[in-house]
Amino acid sequence: MNTNSTVLGRFLNGRALLLLIVVLSMARGTQAQVGLISAGVRLATMGAISAATGMSNVGKGQYQLPDQSWHPAKMWMEGLQRVHLQEEGSKKKKILLAREVQSLAVGTDTFRVVRSFADPKKPDKQVEACFMKQIYKGGGYLLAAYQWGGMNSPDWDGDGLMISHGTEIIAVPVKHQEFERTMLALFGDHPGLAKQLQAGDLKAKHTKQIIELYVNWKQQSAK
Repeated sequence: MNTNSTVLGRFLNGRALLLLIVVLSMARGTQAQVGLISAGVRLATMGAISAATGMSNVGKGQYQLPDQSWHPAKMWMEGLQRVHLQEEGSKKKKILLAREVQSLAVGTDTFRVVRSFADPKKPDKQVEACFMKQIYKGGGYLLAAYQWGGMNSPDWDGDGLMISHGTEIIAVPVKHQEFERTMLALFGDHPGLAKQLQAGDLKAKHTKQIIELYVNWKQQSAK
């Protein structure tokens, strides 16, 4: 092999090594980017309670204090743990924490304060009190949503619902087997519901109908 061939070979080997390093670096960068995107998605899906900090205009209505008194005001919710209030006749706003409030009522919407609740996606992040949108209330049951942004979407799968009954607070699972097990434990004494749940006909997005049917059945049976 002549000198020129040797030099060319070294050059090509060096170029190949450089290309390999560049490709590997790009791959690592892509993996890191994907990791960041995934982490962002996990954060965006929230820990709805601990991470929700945006300000949303609730509207003009009334807020209820723990002493059961009602007060008219314009209201803005900050995350799920604070409400900004501008009472009638006042130009000033005040902020109340969820633990200082009982509920908010605006038009047909009611927001209840639920105490000592942990988002199932962040079970170690229990909050003292947070606002949830009431979906159904009756027969001792409260069905509320701690994520309600996409509830009117046809793609909504029922994620973000909570059932309160007595001292029990249960996050409604979305996965089929967990949902079936939870609903059967709560409402399995209703023969029709038990049959439908075991057949897989009911999903988390049907939770309101399940509770309504169960409460009506209990009330009819008590007569």
